[in-house]
Amino acid sequence: MKQIANISIQGFRSIRDATIVLRPLNVMIGANGAGKSNLIDFFRMMNYALTRGFQEPYLRERGPASAILHFGPKMTGVIRGEVSFLTEFGTNTYRFTLADSAGDRLTFTKEEVQFCRRDSDQPSPVVPLIQHPSDNSGLCELWSENDATARFAKNFLSRCRVYQFHDTSVTSHLRDYTPTDQGRYFYADGGNLSAVLLSLKEESPEDYQSIVRSLQSVLPWFEDFVLEPEGRTGVLLRWRMVGRGDYIFGPSQLSDGSLRIMALVTLLSLPPNRLPNMMILDEPELGLHPAAEQVIAGLIKNASMTAQILISTQSASFIDHFSADDVIVVEHENGVSTFEPQSQEGLRNWLERYTLSQIWSKNIIGGRP
Repeated sequence: MKQIANISIQGFRSIRDATIVLRPLNVMIGANGAGKSNLIDFFRMMNYALTRGFQEPYLRERGPASAILHFGPKMTGVIRGEVSFLTEFGTNTYRFTLADSAGDRLTFTKEEVQFCRRDSDQPSPVVPLIQHPSDNSGLCELWSENDATARFAKNFLSRCRVYQFHDTSVTSHLRDYTPTDQGRYFYADGGNLSAVLLSLKEESPEDYQSIVRSLQSVLPWFEDFVLEPEGRTGVLLRWRMVGRGDYIFGPSQLSDGSLRIMALVTLLSLPPNRLPNMMILDEPELGLHPAAEQVIAGLIKNASMTAQILISTQSASFIDHFSADDVIVVEHENGVSTFEPQSQEGLRNWLERYTLSQIWSKNIIGGRP
């Protein structure tokens, strides 16, 4: 499986200087404000940069530069990032530098890719992606497709997606109609859930039925979805209740937690050809019953065999479903975030007597307020 082997970040929000080794499954734990969301936002920033959305809307919505540079431009003048991708042929590396510029903006001043074959100690020459400072990433330029390493980095990073299903309000897209032709890829907010389910029901019925069975295990009153396209209006997330097959319910009759579970189960049960290269989930356990946590954790572990996964969580009970090898403890001290990987072997003596959540609660591995 192609995956990000490690990521190095300097000068980004609370991340002054960190190199984070990533596994197929990564579970970040830590107190509020420790820096978990800042690592997630780093991936979000790269998504925007690849679609010419770096200056607008990313900097407008999540900036300006003075809010993104570590303690502002007087302390930090540049942001540096390096992402190394592991493939069957070797290691692809993408590097960039963002510098403070006029108008409280950030400008790409250096951007490059490099490849090193698995059987070689000498990497190939660096390939520059920009020749002069630019408002946009060179990876979003068409000519970047001409270089194999740049093309790989662009394709991989564009399929590293941040998912957050927290908005389940009455105005949420999850509760609205979705055009039927928008079901190929899952949106970051889950707003096209009904179209994705319809597409799976028609094109991949086994995967659709697997989603239904998983939902029935955590929502015992749920029988099945009723996905009926209504012309240009699209499709709505309608469903039937066990024992009441004569009545069709609508999305307004779902609780926030139930709607969130439906989005999570669907995302994590997508067939391999529809999964992103990397799924980044911000607090997927939010509002889940403990029984649902177990199901979601199982789906996460299963999906991590096909797609790399990065999770942020504050739930002690949720981490008990994972291995210590998967855990990254995020700490925050004096405005600086650190990321410390854990291991089964390193905690072996403790794990003989306590669960992972108990070890965390006792502050043995840190990550507590």
